[in-house]
Amino acid sequence: MNFKLNPWACGPVAALAVALAVVGCGGGGGGSSSGTVAPTSSVYSGPITGFGSVIVNGVRFDTVGANTVDDDGNPVRLEDLRLGMMVTVGGDADDATSRGTATQLSLTHGTEGLITSINTGAGTLVLLGQTVTTNASTIYEGVATLADLVVGDPIEVYGVLQSDNTLLATLIEKKSGLLGVRLVGRMSALDTTAKTFVVGGLTVDYNTAGVTGTLGDGKRVKVKASAGPVAGVLTATSVKVNEGAANGENVAANSYLKLKGIAETAPVNGLLKVSGTPVDVSAARFEGGSSIAAGQFIKVKGIWDGSVLKATKVQVGADDNDRNELYGAVSSLTTDGTTTTIVVHDVTVSVTADTVFEHGNIGLLAVGSYVEIKGHVVDGVLVATKVELKTGSDATGHDFEDHGLVADFVSVSSFKVNGVPVDATNAIFEHGKSAADLANGVYVEIKGALNAGGVFVATKIEVKGHPPV
Repeated sequence: MNFKLNPWACGPVAALAVALAVVGCGGGGGGSSSGTVAPTSSVYSGPITGFGSVIVNGVRFDTVGANTVDDDGNPVRLEDLRLGMMVTVGGDADDATSRGTATQLSLTHGTEGLITSINTGAGTLVLLGQTVTTNASTIYEGVATLADLVVGDPIEVYGVLQSDNTLLATLIEKKSGLLGVRLVGRMSALDTTAKTFVVGGLTVDYNTAGVTGTLGDGKRVKVKASAGPVAGVLTATSVKVNEGAANGENVAANSYLKLKGIAETAPVNGLLKVSGTPVDVSAARFEGGSSIAAGQFIKVKGIWDGSVLKATKVQVGADDNDRNELYGAVSSLTTDGTTTTIVVHDVTVSVTADTVFEHGNIGLLAVGSYVEIKGHVVDGVLVATKVELKTGSDATGHDFEDHGLVADFVSVSSFKVNGVPVDATNAIFEHGKSAADLANGVYVEIKGALNAGGVFVATKIEVKGHPPV
């Protein structure tokens, strides 16, 4: 999948910039924001682990109607999002029920450029002087595995910046071409006379760049360039320093904050940084372990006091405890007699004899079936450990979100999205749109549930317009 930016996808960018509380996180690094999250808001920062809404840090956020942009202020559609992309979500959330409603969602782009070396045995590659590490949970787009990439391929890497300035990839996306170059990491060796600094193993020349923020060794920066490095030097067109909570972005004091990242050091008097965010764990309850070591994946949640996240809970080894979840309708199905492969929300899922079924069995899976899937990414493939068939149930909690182009339009009560019949008679239309805006070829994001007749009864619809010609 090649990431698409669509200027028609959301409402006015200016309005989004004001509404967005925070943007950016993880190894995708940085972003831009013009405001802060209002106190008592909830902010969740980390990789996307599921869809059917968008799932971040174990919470399933309804996103239809939310303001969605990337860290350059460009609008983003749900279909642009993929597992492993780094996002920051602001809105209302309840950890007890693992459900939330997003008012804003920001995608943070990763490091983008041409591969200069690959070590498949070690599971690493080098991109713009930065070492990228992979593990069994790394997801791939455009290729199946790391071994399918070659030196010179254009890629974008989303992930978590580690204490040694390497990047642990949550998603590696092969691009069809390279429109620009982006480098995210921590700077060192700042020379204000020569106007250079180093990120990873690459020297950055910022003589002709626009600089936002105050440069300094150890700070997290996002560097853009119009071309790749020459003789080990990247000539920047812009440099942005990212400091603050949620891995570099502004969050108002007294906001609830939950993030996933890498412990840069072991705590000293209860204090450490987690992927750049200052955290105090002295009063936190620990799960999954009683101590934190440098380089460990952890999840922390608590209250951001304006300078430090006062953690109430720490989950150690968060990468091992995460699971992927999908809620939605099956859009395709194939089988070879041993493994059944289905697609839900553009995610390919492997269903085997080891998959546990609830309310049905593998023989009942079909295109259009509404399913709840839990599983883990193993070597780039989402392997289902549990599948629950929910077709025919419109009970509370069985709702999900979908997106796509309107087809076979007859009326507001009769059209299709991704081949599934939709009835939007009683739906709420977001952002001033109405049923009059529905037509064949219009891109929509919808929330609702399938009824006993297999019709998706929409409760919310966001009309985002026609795709660009």
